[in-house]
Amino acid sequence: MSDEKTAVHSISDLLGAAAPQQSAYLIVISAKSASGIGRMFKLDRSETVLGRSAEAQFQVEDDGISRKHAKVVSLGDGRFQLVDLGSTNGTFLNGVKVSAAPLYDTDKIQIGSNTVLKFSIQDQLEEAYQRSIYESATRDGLTRLYNKKYFMETLRKEFAYCLRHRVALSLVMFDVDHFKKINDVYGHPAGDYVLTRIAQRVSDTVRTEDLFARYGGEEFALMLRESAEEQAMSCAERCRAAVDRTDFIFSGTPIKVTISLGVATLHDSDYAQAEDIIAAADKYLYRAKRAGRNRVDGKAVSGP
Repeated sequence: MSDEKTAVHSISDLLGAAAPQQSAYLIVISAKSASGIGRMFKLDRSETVLGRSAEAQFQVEDDGISRKHAKVVSLGDGRFQLVDLGSTNGTFLNGVKVSAAPLYDTDKIQIGSNTVLKFSIQDQLEEAYQRSIYESATRDGLTRLYNKKYFMETLRKEFAYCLRHRVALSLVMFDVDHFKKINDVYGHPAGDYVLTRIAQRVSDTVRTEDLFARYGGEEFALMLRESAEEQAMSCAERCRAAVDRTDFIFSGTPIKVTISLGVATLHDSDYAQAEDIIAAADKYLYRAKRAGRNRVDGKAVSGP
């Protein structure tokens, strides 16, 4: 009979001798946009303002939310307080309208028509698990870029805002030239490698505030906030050049990879809805392909 025994370790054993460090978070459990559910925000400052304003630390787009709606205040010693900031429609804690109230683990905060946040005290393992759930719902499994669902929901929201406030917004759609041939000649693992490498190179080229997503198959989408047509064309050209200059080597075999890009820009009311600007960018993308591939096309480019 074997003398081996099953070893049992506690969570504290796995993380070290000290008890797991805990932090406070706001977790979105109900939202106007389904892709926002699961979003986490760490409460690591003395005050965190919630609202629609760009100055709010926790920015939320929802009907009925004021620009600076409420705030969460750290009182020290792990204590937190919820304070309404004179919002139009009020702040609710566990279903009760409040002006100021202490927060306890698992409390539910409602602001606006659709947004409910959970106040949560979590350790590192719980935080990692919660973030992995959110990532799996919003990210593409292969490239780790945002997925099409998240991209479309965000684009519709951004489009409506820019149309209403006459703010520049541009969209770049691009795909991989002769991608089917890459799969046929080098195999699908090589195709996956090419997509992942492109995602990395373009991510390194664009701004952190731009939204980059895998739109489907070998097609990608890039939303450029506050970018007029000339800026968007320049960004698209930088992305094209970055991919063209990159060495793609799979299992020791070099693969020549290029992309074609189409650019569309919202000018006041040129497009009525987000789907219109996608259709326009796609039109320019396929015009770039017809013109010879490995190029950028858009409204500013003359052509048929």
